[in-house]
Amino acid sequence: MKVDNLDTKKIILRKLINSGINVSPPILDFFLNLDDPIKSVDQIIKDTSFIPNFNSHLTKNILKKISNTEIQNVLKRTLLKAKILPNKDNLTLQESSGIKSSSEFNKYQTSEKLIEIKETTESLQGIKNNQEVPKIEPISHDYSKVIPKFIEKKRKKTFESTKSSLGIYPIAKEYDSNYEILKDPTGKLYTNGEYKDFYDLTVDKFNQLRTLMKKRPDVSSAHNINNILRLSNKVEVSVIGLVNEIRKTKNGNFFLVLEDLTGQINVLIKNDSENRDNVKIAERILNDQLIYVEGTYNPREKGKSGIIYGVYVAKIDIPTDFEPNKAPVPLSIALISDTHIGSREFEESLLKRFIDFLNGKIGNKNLREIAGKIKYIIINGDLVDGIGVYPSQRDDLIIPDIYNQFKKASELFSEIPEYIEIFYSPGNHEPVRNAIPRPSVPKKYVEDLINIGFKTIGNPSIIQTHNVNTLIYHGDSILDLNVLIPELENNKPIETMKELLRCRHLAPTYGKKTQIAPINKDWLIIDKIPEIFHTGHVHINGIGKYRNVTLVNSGCFQAQTDFMKSFGINPTPGIVPIIELDTFKSIELNLKNNN
Repeated sequence: MKVDNLDTKKIILRKLINSGINVSPPILDFFLNLDDPIKSVDQIIKDTSFIPNFNSHLTKNILKKISNTEIQNVLKRTLLKAKILPNKDNLTLQESSGIKSSSEFNKYQTSEKLIEIKETTESLQGIKNNQEVPKIEPISHDYSKVIPKFIEKKRKKTFESTKSSLGIYPIAKEYDSNYEILKDPTGKLYTNGEYKDFYDLTVDKFNQLRTLMKKRPDVSSAHNINNILRLSNKVEVSVIGLVNEIRKTKNGNFFLVLEDLTGQINVLIKNDSENRDNVKIAERILNDQLIYVEGTYNPREKGKSGIIYGVYVAKIDIPTDFEPNKAPVPLSIALISDTHIGSREFEESLLKRFIDFLNGKIGNKNLREIAGKIKYIIINGDLVDGIGVYPSQRDDLIIPDIYNQFKKASELFSEIPEYIEIFYSPGNHEPVRNAIPRPSVPKKYVEDLINIGFKTIGNPSIIQTHNVNTLIYHGDSILDLNVLIPELENNKPIETMKELLRCRHLAPTYGKKTQIAPINKDWLIIDKIPEIFHTGHVHINGIGKYRNVTLVNSGCFQAQTDFMKSFGINPTPGIVPIIELDTFKSIELNLKNNN
């Protein structure tokens, strides 16, 4: 039975917006033509998370990629009636818009997407208040008052402090760059979104993690699950498996289902005083992560599943004797992220102050010496605020055009001394796919940045600078872990980063807010232990250590937005972590201080 009422629209819109999906009123009408709109919307939300090029805008072309038969039938009928996208006389969208040049059409598309987002948000508000949705006016494309004219194409060659009374010369200028990109998914991400792709990804994840687990000295030769299930007597066993299920029993014990390539088996970890170490680990076990269990296998009665009573549980973790490589030269690396250029809340004055610091224009002698040692900068995602990333984002933008956001970025970063190497990896606000791993930002957006020397890479990536490996990951999964593990908090990102290292995976659980692309290789495995682990995303600055790995969450250059406030995030803008590559001494440069 078809339903078309305000309650149904309200539920559908709320589900889509909570999932970060934008729709236009015609697409909303499409849902109401389905037999069970609410159930169908749940299916669409699930299916779109597996579409690699889905950028949060639910369009006709995205709906075509969903395999559900009813959705496709209704879509065909609706298209015949021209309800979703008028296509008069078989014209293309560009032709039917009356716009002939590609540049004009790109602006037209951007404007249409922004209007669509605002229509969606205001539709929800109108439904909530039972009010008529106001008319949306087109967006002006005159940015002359927002973006100063971009002239300089190369970065500065001078260091201001050489002209100062302090007479400090940048030591980093005396050393040649020495870097290698060891890991970058750009150009290597292929998927059809078929069942086999998901299977291949899971198999590769299991095989890679099992290889890492077997390097632990306390892990004996694990048995295949299928061989254990054939046993008819109680016996001591060990097993390596992915967690298929975990729950607490009414007695407070932990019940798990593990699986490997041969089968599944039940595991029970008792919550008692003699088992506290194992319980502590079990409290942080997540679905889909790999663990090792030793215990006694009880085959149970015939016809019932056997169970392992676990006496020892372990994650892969970082070896306690890990010794980091140090640089043979006295140079440093600065780690930043989440500048969000284009946002009304972008702290431009703080970023300019950071650039002045790099040029030796501010600070005492000690600070200028610190600045003079910086040879590398890594920008770990969300350089720009992007377009249509979340509902009503247009209201938060001062630069509502993605190309001009990047133009502004290149204007600002052109002032950084040219002897400093800059690496740029994308986050969830960049114009690349939302699912991780992400390729580098396409050249058409960042050509000006490339012209001033930026090296664009994917996410996650590993860069080696003077023998020191830095793992770069924007940190999309941090919020998921903070929800799933009660002890973790958004304002303490270092603790969450430690948990990722223990799992040896950047997104250990599948199917939450973090979208993971189904490809045949799992790029999220932490197979090589880095000297530095750098994340961002949560806008909270933090520096710490875990088993000799230096952990850095680089904060942001954006004040609190309403969207951040909804997550309970109080950002820490303008604090830049700097790591000495030869000593791993960390410095937190607070740009709000007047030194």
